[in-house]
Amino acid sequence: MSKKDTSQLWMVPYADLMTCMVILFLALYGFAYNMQGSEYEKALAQMQKELGMKHADEKLKELESAKKVQEDLKEQIKEGSLGMEVSTTRIKLTFTAPILFDSGSAVLKATARPVLDPVVNSLLKMENRVIVEGHTDAARMLGKKFASNRELSILRAFSVIEYLVQQGVNPSRITAFGYGEFRPAAPNDTEEGRLKNRRIEMIIMRQADKQEGKS
Repeated sequence: MSKKDTSQLWMVPYADLMTCMVILFLALYGFAYNMQGSEYEKALAQMQKELGMKHADEKLKELESAKKVQEDLKEQIKEGSLGMEVSTTRIKLTFTAPILFDSGSAVLKATARPVLDPVVNSLLKMENRVIVEGHTDAARMLGKKFASNRELSILRAFSVIEYLVQQGVNPSRITAFGYGEFRPAAPNDTEEGRLKNRRIEMIIMRQADKQEGKS
């Protein structure tokens, strides 16, 4: 009587294992797809913490800070004076220029304070790096007050930064850029598009600067 060939029997449990892994990954994909980005990040960080992975606690604290920013600014977002985009690396706040500045001016309007103050309150609760960007439409500059749209955009960014610093935000955390008309958010061939392009963008980096305050 010949012996039965058992050399391929390992393939049966291996195939079962691969089937289970595929089901697991499909379940995780569906879980991620159905959750909001921040909720998925939090669930993943919580899982990493339970597995004892390094820096999981820091990630959870950072996610809570990002969620707090959204809660603090929800009224401004709702009324349309502020736009917000949240990704895994940053929180981007967008202010249309007419809310903060008069046409052709780099001086903050009196009405800018109630728009900026909730942002200041959020920034004072965290140590994250902040980037302030000025943007304009492509309309030609009238008069000689500013040499170019780029100059106007950077001076507007500086005005916002000056206000943040006056309210107690550490200036070493903040960087300014002025892009003029060279990074449009919309086409410049309509008034609606030009309005979207006249804006200040404030980017809060999601990873806090751990070196701040160290000599």
